[in-house]
Order: sequence, then C-alpha cells, then structure tokens
Amino acid sequence: MIRFFIGLILAIFLFLVIGSLILEQFPSVVPIWEEAKGHIVSLYNMSLVKYGAITTFLLIIAIFIVFGSSKKF
Repeated sequence: MIRFFIGLILAIFLFLVIGSLILEQFPSVVPIWEEAKGHIVSLYNMSLVKYGAITTFLLIIAIFIVFGSSKKF
C-alpha cells in the first residue's frame, strides 16, 4: 500500500517535470495546453454541480485507477 502511494507520488512528479520540459521546448503547444485545461476545468465544475464534491473526487480517483491499472504495455 505504501509502495503504491510512493509510486503514485513519483509518477505525478515525473508527469509534471516532463510536462514543464515539453512546454519549455515547444512554446507552440502552450495554446493547446491552455485549451485542454479549460475543458478539464469545465468538466470538473459540471461534475461538482451535478454530483457533489465527494462523488467527483471519487470519480477522479477511479479514472486514475482504471488508466493506471491498464496492462496494455
């Protein structure tokens, strides 16, 4: 369990570092990133209104678990 959480924290850190490097190296991607962030925030706000805070939080965790446990590789 602790190993899972450490792996999760390291994966988030790696995602953030790689994302910042990509945005620094390719400045033309920044508008696309801003557009994607706008859509994600809009979906989050709609989910908060429709389902509430706790259910939205659980949905986000469930999405991460589903994508994280995919064995396609």
